[in-house]
Formats: sequence, structure tokens, C-alpha cells
Amino acid sequence: MTYTVLALACVAGQITEASAQNKIKSTVEKWRPPDGLYASPGKDFEAQCLEYGNLIIELSRNSVGGNEWGCKVGTVSDTADGAVTLDMSCNDYNLADSLGLRGRKAEDRKFRETMLVRRIDERAISVRKTLDGKFKGPAWKADYCSPEAQRMYADNKAQEERKAAEQSAIQHPWRPKPGVYATPGNDFSERCLQPGNTIVDLDQRSISSGTDKCGVTSIRDNPDNIQVFVACNTPPSPETVILKRIDDKTLLLRKSSNKEFRDDGSPLAYCPEAAQRIHDAASKQGK
Repeated sequence: MTYTVLALACVAGQITEASAQNKIKSTVEKWRPPDGLYASPGKDFEAQCLEYGNLIIELSRNSVGGNEWGCKVGTVSDTADGAVTLDMSCNDYNLADSLGLRGRKAEDRKFRETMLVRRIDERAISVRKTLDGKFKGPAWKADYCSPEAQRMYADNKAQEERKAAEQSAIQHPWRPKPGVYATPGNDFSERCLQPGNTIVDLDQRSISSGTDKCGVTSIRDNPDNIQVFVACNTPPSPETVILKRIDDKTLLLRKSSNKEFRDDGSPLAYCPEAAQRIHDAASKQGK
């Protein structure tokens, strides 16, 4: 009886160990195509790569694209060892045009597409993609482009993203929610009820903190912050306040002193409604 129990225990232990090893192995071996540019192999391979290739895979951004088409990847499914299926929502101007759509209708049309990607070797993959939801052609081979082409693409993309951020800041400038702000952390709610907190109200052209009262003279929108030019106290002293969004309720405030920035600023969080109501009531009484 004892030997039987020991034998069963050994077998169970081996099964458990094997199962654990299989789980580790499956996790380690989960393959994804490397992010970057891909192009069809051949004599024009390098030239294609320098023109951003035939295919751009960026699963880190849930994105796949090519010439005049781009897809948002919804799900990535492992279909076999070294193979994945991508379920995507795509814009494809040429496909939309072939279906008789024009202008904005062609640009805005979304297509549900599927892409099959299989690893061939360290630099090559097999790709097959649907058109308008149907597979209409065979798989094709795509080779990973050279480091030079990858760097050029990454640099140009970063530059384009910076320009887009600058343009977005101009068209849709961020403004902090008007009201009372205090330093986040322990006893935050209690601290919000104490006098001398920071009041940011760009609508009323005002920023104040304690006895420091500043009127806003102008605002400059930057890609990652806004510069607020202020005149503080009496007689008015010109200073600069930099406000940077951290999240929906938190910002970083940095203020110059005698026209010089002497620290990196401090985070401030928007106070609860109780503190906001007290501030509003006090403001109305002061008018």
C-alpha cells in the first residue's frame, strides 16, 4: 500500500512538473513579428525599404499599415507555433475607391479585415490579408528592412508626431479646470479646506497661491505645456507660470521668481467639490 501511494505521488509530481514546464515553454515561445518596416525581397528591396516598404507592423501600437491603407489591430491570436492571426479595423482608400466611394466617404469607410502572419526565419515572414473581409490572393513573403531604413522611418515618424502634437496643441489647447488645487498625498481633502491653496482660473485670467495674486496677461500653447505670462502683486511684477497636464485632475505648476525658474515645480491636484463650493461662495461674497 505504501509503495503504491509513493508511486502515485511520484507520477502526480511528474505530471505537475511537466505541466508547469509546458506552461513556461508556451509562454516563452509566444512569437510576435518584430515592429518595423517590411518589403518584398528582390532587386528593389532596399529601394522599397527607403520608401517605407510594403508593410509596416507596429503591434506595440496595435497598428499595421501599408501604401494608402492602415489598420487598428483589435486582437492577436496565436494560431500555431510562430504564427498569429490579426483581427483588424482598417481604412483602405484604394479599396473604397474600387467600391465606388469617393472623398470623405472613402476616407471614413472602415473594413473588417484579417491578416495571417507566419514566421519563416529571423528576418522573413509570410503575410496574407483579406480585402473587404475575403482572402483574394496567396500569401507573400516579406523581409525585415535594414537597420538604416528602420532608423530613418523611426526618425521621420517621431518628427511627424511632434508636428502633429504641436498642431493639436494649437487647434485643441489644453486648459486646467478652474478651481482650487492642493498638493496631493495624505490628508489631501483636509488640506484642500485650508486657506492659501492655489487657485487656477484662466477663464477669469487669474492664478493665485497664498498671498501671491497674479493676473494673466497672455498664454502660449506648447506641445506638452502652456506658458502663462502673469503680472503678480502690487506693484505688478512680470513672471511666468508653466502648467503641464499630468492627468484629468492633476497638473504640474512651475512659477518663476524675479523672472527666474529656481525649481522643477510641484504637482497639484484638483480639490474635492466641498472645497470648490467653499471657494465659489467666498468668491461671490468678495464681489
